[in-house]
Amino acid sequence: MRAPRRLVRRYGTEAPAVRALAERDPRLAAPVLPGHPVTGAELLWAVRHEGALDEADLLDRRTRIGLVPEDRAEALDAVRGLVGEALAGTG
Repeated sequence: MRAPRRLVRRYGTEAPAVRALAERDPRLAAPVLPGHPVTGAELLWAVRHEGALDEADLLDRRTRIGLVPEDRAEALDAVRGLVGEALAGTG
């Protein structure tokens, strides 16, 4: 399975696995914030496979979305939902 170049640059050989998450659940294919390429699948991957602990970890360290306060506020609910699902094992 091929993956977009952006995912390959970020995830290397794991890029097809990240892409597969989005293919299994279309909600995860959408960007978590309009104008940013980061998808729900990438956040879920970070929680499940990279040890991301909470929304601050995802927004500030891994995606940098949180560096712009307005973007952080807009993405926060989506990120909290994904983290909750991932930790509950339902996402």
